[in-house]
Amino acid sequence: MNGGVKYRLMTERGFNIIAVIILIALLMGLLLIVGCPKRLSPVLSIKQDKQDNVPIIRVLVAQGKKLDLSTTGGYKVISSTGQTLLSSYQSLPRITLMRQENQWSLGTQKYIFPELSIVSEPNSFICIGKNCYRGKMVFYPDDDGGILAINHINLETYISSVLAGELYSSWSPVTYQAQAIAARTYALYEMGTFGRAHRYDLRADQSSQVYRGVRVETEKSHFAAEATRGIVLAYGPEGREKIFKAYYSACCGGMVNSVEVLTGKKVSSGPLAGGQICNDCRKCKLYRWQAVSIPKYVIYRALVRDFPQVATIGGIKTIKVIEVFKGSKNLPARPVQVSIVGTNGKKVKMLAETLRLTLLRFNDPRTKRLYSMNCQIRDEGDNIVFENGRGLGHGVGLCQWGAEGKARRGWSVKEILSAYYPGAKLFRVY
Repeated sequence: MNGGVKYRLMTERGFNIIAVIILIALLMGLLLIVGCPKRLSPVLSIKQDKQDNVPIIRVLVAQGKKLDLSTTGGYKVISSTGQTLLSSYQSLPRITLMRQENQWSLGTQKYIFPELSIVSEPNSFICIGKNCYRGKMVFYPDDDGGILAINHINLETYISSVLAGELYSSWSPVTYQAQAIAARTYALYEMGTFGRAHRYDLRADQSSQVYRGVRVETEKSHFAAEATRGIVLAYGPEGREKIFKAYYSACCGGMVNSVEVLTGKKVSSGPLAGGQICNDCRKCKLYRWQAVSIPKYVIYRALVRDFPQVATIGGIKTIKVIEVFKGSKNLPARPVQVSIVGTNGKKVKMLAETLRLTLLRFNDPRTKRLYSMNCQIRDEGDNIVFENGRGLGHGVGLCQWGAEGKARRGWSVKEILSAYYPGAKLFRVY
């Protein structure tokens, strides 16, 4: 999310004495900031790390017809039956993994198993392209003949990398800790819902949480994960609180949106009902952004690529906003649902956020400048104009730039989280 920020590689050698002192200070500070969170009974049936009872999360980090693999040290290649197929104390030079005719091709080696795993030795990482990862990498055949690469990793290690990928390195430790709790809550929720029916729990991109593995980790991200270890947000009647999907985004643009902009379902109360005014994200360069004009034929092509059924409308005549979220009298309403009106009179209804994400995925420089759907939509002949834009991302839940602004004004972790997830409480799940 924050391109251009440089991070240094953290190794497994441990922290120096200064880092340990800082960590102790952060841990002590957390007690003052958060207090002592109540313990929440386990609400998820998930696999845990045998060493420290931390859940193991499964993250889809890569997919394709072939993947370039390597390791930085010792490794083992293991079959789906648990058989060690290949083992070495030396690093694995870059090699290509492919799936052909129901068998795996790892360089010159051929294996006939439903799945294949690579497990790194201590102090060794598994690399796919330029990104390197801790833990275990499991490879599955994809439905279209490709490969899914899924990183099985300790949740706290995962959170450390997510923090470094989501936030600027110069930001406050308080912001990092608030983000850690939100990200952990989001991850655990997905593990207990989406993950139960799939081979992975989350993706490694902005559709879930940005996860770039080892290379982005920093001391600050490690400390924030450790300082909030096992702490999550939960909501509900006293004694029956449950983890929820703690959405967050880069910049809300002045007001937190309701989760209905992502689900299409109206929400009148709870931590994701939205409507809170946020004046602390003003320093974000995209707090306000210039109008972007996108040709109708570009929008049509983008939609047809992702949703072939849209081709039935023949082309785009106009786009109408048919449902909005109005959280503040002082800010324009935010489109929730839009109607894509075709040149032949047919219509397709979709979430405004779905339209934005579809355009972002399309390879056109104009669509990349549609930073949020906190904007007004206007028909201008051959083009659709998105104007009076505010913020970056969907704007639901924690606003990262807003959290940083609040942290710099002296707000605590608990105060920040209470502002963005009203009614939610802090609990420790492990």
